[in-house]
Order: sequence, then structure tokens, then C-alpha cells
Amino acid sequence: MPPKTPYLGEFEYAVLLAVIHLGDEAYAVPMRELIEGRTGRPVARGALYTALERLEAKGCLRSRMGDPTPERGGRARRYFTVT
Repeated sequence: MPPKTPYLGEFEYAVLLAVIHLGDEAYAVPMRELIEGRTGRPVARGALYTALERLEAKGCLRSRMGDPTPERGGRARRYFTVT
């Protein structure tokens, strides 16, 4: 029996498309800007982070931590790729 395909909502598809579009620069801030620009709807940070966590749990995305940057106060960005 083939593995069950996870159900994805409209917003989750938008997030996946943003990750594909951004490639190596797929982290939350440009994802949010891209989705808002393309859909014309505001995207809450919490909604985006929740969708990213759900997509990673479903096996649709993989994340990695980048290097800490001085402009972020030494905090690292979490980058995403589609699996």
C-alpha cells in the first residue's frame, strides 16, 4: 500500500510555493513578504510559523539553521527546503 499523501490547505500550498520560489533564501521574512505580495492578504507571523511547523511534521519541508548574523543580534535564521 503506498504511503498516504498528507492533506494540505490553501495556505500550506502558498507556503510551499514560496519556499520553492525563494530557493536557498527561504526563511520566514521573505516568505511572508512574497505570500502577502502575491495574494494581497496579510500573513500573521504566528500563522506562517505554525504552517511551517506543520509542513515539516508532515514531511513536506526540511529546515536547517543558518549562521548567526550581527544584524539579527547574533541569532541564526531557519532556512527551509521542500522535500
